[in-house]
Amino acid sequence: MQPPANPTSTGRSRRVGRLLLGLLTGNAVGALLCGLVFGLVHFCPQYGGGVSLPSLLLIPFAIGLVASWVWGPLKLGMGGILLHSLSCTALGLVVGAVAFREGVICLIILSPLLYVGVLAGAVLGEVLFRKSRARVNLCLAPFLALVILAEHGLRRPHTSVVVDEIRIAAPPAKVWPHVLAFAPIPDPPDYWLFRLGLPYPTETTHGGDFEGADRACRFSGGAVFKERVARIDPGRDLVFDILEMPPDPELLGHLDAHRGEFELRDNGDGTTTLVGRTWYSLHVRPAFYFDWWTRQVFRAVHLRVMRNVKHLAEGTP
Repeated sequence: MQPPANPTSTGRSRRVGRLLLGLLTGNAVGALLCGLVFGLVHFCPQYGGGVSLPSLLLIPFAIGLVASWVWGPLKLGMGGILLHSLSCTALGLVVGAVAFREGVICLIILSPLLYVGVLAGAVLGEVLFRKSRARVNLCLAPFLALVILAEHGLRRPHTSVVVDEIRIAAPPAKVWPHVLAFAPIPDPPDYWLFRLGLPYPTETTHGGDFEGADRACRFSGGAVFKERVARIDPGRDLVFDILEMPPDPELLGHLDAHRGEFELRDNGDGTTTLVGRTWYSLHVRPAFYFDWWTRQVFRAVHLRVMRNVKHLAEGTP
């Protein structure tokens, strides 16, 4: 005769099983929604192509909402929701790394946003899916799916420009040659994402001081931005179109840099104000979140190049 099962152990196993089921079900629904949107974009490109990626707040919100529905009988409370939303987010990041081949830097940037979205969905689900009205509120799931699928058609491409400037203790004539091209920068990167592996600028080459000349901005890891001079005013202004970006997993499909500019302003006292600009488009949402990160990265790129120009110009005899 077998001894009776330990009810405490059985209850713990059921609890763990339901927690895991919530993690898996929530992320499966998130993956399904992503697949539906990508399929819609693939077969109906008129709906927006690259800018039709679903908002990266709505998808994790759906994940948290579905997970919360599965977790309902456990009565987790706010502490449990905070903890298990974190577990759900971690699983989502693993899925993103494997299924969508996201790079480490992208996952670092995404993680706070995903957690907030999952947590918001889980908290709302805790309120909506209480036993007294869970069946009624489950009808919200198809509505949420429709919102996620339709969201891409309600927005426009997000374009902007990043502007930075630096003062150089040298006249424009000494600054200009180093704006056109410079040898590999010897200094290690100081921006923390660069140190974690995000490509950073190392050197620039150019094919001549005329419109239509080819340029190349080389980044760490062998990444190359191919450019072409669009407008040039020697000693004053250099504008170039970015023709091709490297197929880096941290950049591909997320943003496009269109144009760059270096403007030299003669301060009339033997110094120069060097202004750097980059025009870009974002293909991920919410724009306010990713735009902040994009500006930080482009600013780090600008300042690394411009500080090197400053060092070279001020050291030129």
